[in-house]
Amino acid sequence: MALEQVFSDHDSEDEVDDDIADFEDRRMLDDFVDVTKDEKQIMHLWNSFVRKQRVLADGHIPWGCEAFTQLHGQDFIQAPALLRCWRLFMIKLWNHSLLDARTMNNCSIILEKFQKESLYPKTS
Repeated sequence: MALEQVFSDHDSEDEVDDDIADFEDRRMLDDFVDVTKDEKQIMHLWNSFVRKQRVLADGHIPWGCEAFTQLHGQDFIQAPALLRCWRLFMIKLWNHSLLDARTMNNCSIILEKFQKESLYPKTS
């Protein structure tokens, strides 16, 4: 360990190990009995994304939804059950006034783009 690390004010206990956090998140979600496998998968993906991207405030939710849709859109198109769960989750966020109609529309446009790309792949 470097001398600077020994004398610094940085507390390593505040650091979050993403692998451990993901493991704990999955273990916690396993306790839910009235939730489908796809709903658990969306919850895990969202929790992991929020933690890694530091979506900390209500005002970050719209950006987070668009970035999350961009990140996982291709997976959602390939798994319609996941796509349905993601749309329902966005509706829940909208019902709690955490998401606006414009952001929901932007997410739908992103998903439509992925759907078109999967139907008509680019030929080089």
